[in-house]
Amino acid sequence: MKQPELPRDRIAVGSVRNGSGHELRLDATKARVLDAKGRPLQSTVRFAAAYGHGLYSYDQAPKEGEPEFERRRLGELAVIEAGKTAPLTVSWRLANGRGAAARVEIGPLTVALPNSQ
Repeated sequence: MKQPELPRDRIAVGSVRNGSGHELRLDATKARVLDAKGRPLQSTVRFAAAYGHGLYSYDQAPKEGEPEFERRRLGELAVIEAGKTAPLTVSWRLANGRGAAARVEIGPLTVALPNSQ
């Protein structure tokens, strides 16, 4: 999806399905959005279909990190049971001299992204 006010920014919304026989834990904060040559793009990945704001400002988060419940609520962490799905929202910025985003890698999961030129 293209935004007229932000011509280099892209958003893809979909879902991921756990086709394995075991629970899958995915951490969106460790995700990487890559172009076709494997170069990283500026991006954000969340396991949510809507926006949710955190409880803390950037400088007031607990030192031990946010509780798992809060990370799941914000879409930073997905715990997907076997055969179940989770929403996935990926946003990225096209970089000068680089190709369009081709895929997102999240732990053991690789998701192909639609052509976004």
